[in-house]
Amino acid sequence: MAKLTQLPSLAIINGFKGVIDFYINMGLPCARRWPRSPGPRRAPGVEAAWPAFRWASQNWLTLSEEVRQAYRDMAAGTNMTGRDIFVKSYISSEFLRLL
Repeated sequence: MAKLTQLPSLAIINGFKGVIDFYINMGLPCARRWPRSPGPRRAPGVEAAWPAFRWASQNWLTLSEEVRQAYRDMAAGTNMTGRDIFVKSYISSEFLRLL
């Protein structure tokens, strides 16, 4: 990441599309190499979490509205959503169970 004094013009930004990513981070103009896909394979730990994440993501929709609202209430004042807290708590408990 490179911090800039100001963002370049839109014409310059468009000219570097796919090469340089210009963005604002915490109010500061920045530039970085264009993000690249890590490819089809992920780290073994990431792939191991997929089944638990899939289960939690699908089952969020099966919770009653009262339970979902309770998770949303827990998330109030954080940078997470109720769904984030539900998924995180399920995944954390799944991996603690494996230890």
